[in-house]
Amino acid sequence: MAAPSVGLGLSGNHIVQLLGDEKLVTAWDQLPLAFSVIGIDQLDDRAGEAAHVAFDGSAAAATLMARTTSARVLIAAPPRRDHPYNLARRTASLGHLSAGRTGVVFGLPRHSLGEIDPWVRGRDDAEITRHHCVAAARAVRDLEQSWPLDSVIGDRETGIFVRSDRIQHVDIEGVYPIAGPLTIPEPPFGPSALAWWVGRDGPAPTADVIDAVDVVLGAGTTPSLGVDEIPAHGVDRVVLDAGPDTDVADVLSVARRLLTDTAAHTDRALSLRTVLGTSVPSRRRSRPAFPVPQPHPWL
Repeated sequence: MAAPSVGLGLSGNHIVQLLGDEKLVTAWDQLPLAFSVIGIDQLDDRAGEAAHVAFDGSAAAATLMARTTSARVLIAAPPRRDHPYNLARRTASLGHLSAGRTGVVFGLPRHSLGEIDPWVRGRDDAEITRHHCVAAARAVRDLEQSWPLDSVIGDRETGIFVRSDRIQHVDIEGVYPIAGPLTIPEPPFGPSALAWWVGRDGPAPTADVIDAVDVVLGAGTTPSLGVDEIPAHGVDRVVLDAGPDTDVADVLSVARRLLTDTAAHTDRALSLRTVLGTSVPSRRRSRPAFPVPQPHPWL
């Protein structure tokens, strides 16, 4: 049976340490990991601990992608922090910057349940949070695919830069009303890979969750693994989740030992979507956002 590949769970504390030490960034980048989850502590109860460091995952990822060549990351997207239009705009930009090394992971952070939800102006619960995460994932997917990259033709003879009639209008109602396409073309490697995180003892993903994302992490064939645990037989990959109080250098050391003794190396040149084994989803057709462009003979 094939050895599992390794994902790495990085908390806010770990990201702060990485951003402040170039040697740690290099060591992380050189590990043959499948991916790393940035902000994993935002997707479970640990985000309520005093040691938690809040940060913007997309900003951290942009910095880290510019300083690495191989690291692949999934950015935690907790509910209520971002409107999916803003999230899609940033993740699409990261897809261009990273050449397909970035994605997004959603989940149910139980520490936030019971707080006021700004989108419904009422107390949050697990059902509301799940509904919002599913809506956000679907919106991000539709928005990132609304402007096909190959519609950018740059035709000097006609003066047509973009076949704007191929840009699709995105019409979404409900929690996150959206009307219009994204302002950024789809990344070269396709839309961001989307994942769902199941924390330890967390509820199994429902059918609508599975339909909205590409892969489920933290359970099933991709369980989370503590620093002293050994991967079980029959799993495709594991996510090493050391906890926010562990020094990032020690986390990398455990990952290195796991990759040496038990787990499989992942080709560092592959895109995140290829590593996760997910295909590019079909593009949802709606209606053209703009009319057919006309030649500009005076150009």
